[in-house]
Amino acid sequence: MSNFYAQINDEGRVVGLSDLFEPVESKNLIPIEEDQYNNVMLLWMRYVDGAFTGTVAHLKADKDSIEANGSDVLTVDLSITDWQGNIQTDFNEEVQLEMNGLQQNISVSKGQASLTISGEEPGEFRLRTFGLDRNAELKVVVTDGK
Repeated sequence: MSNFYAQINDEGRVVGLSDLFEPVESKNLIPIEEDQYNNVMLLWMRYVDGAFTGTVAHLKADKDSIEANGSDVLTVDLSITDWQGNIQTDFNEEVQLEMNGLQQNISVSKGQASLTISGEEPGEFRLRTFGLDRNAELKVVVTDGK
């Protein structure tokens, strides 16, 4: 018989998921269902007032690469969900992004935002979010067009 648990740290963050042989009682082990155990998005969420809560960032690009000509653009959609994948329509805040060492904030409305990226120098760059419970990272490829 399986006994599924979310292991939380002293700050209430889920730092591990366990399937134990016997039931265990501990302030740092929260009993969970099998579907929760199988969902790794539960990691780093917060356990508050008997429920798991938190923000998860998702970044999705409309294409794999852009040309280094300054006019070809890549559109990136940012969505903020809960650990179960539901868009957080009440999330209307700024999210911090970093690309190639440059940081900026993007305004998110009803859990979603969109941004465009262009480039003039070929290379691979990482677009990353910061400050959420689970952050996202996306590789941006700028080709020399040859």
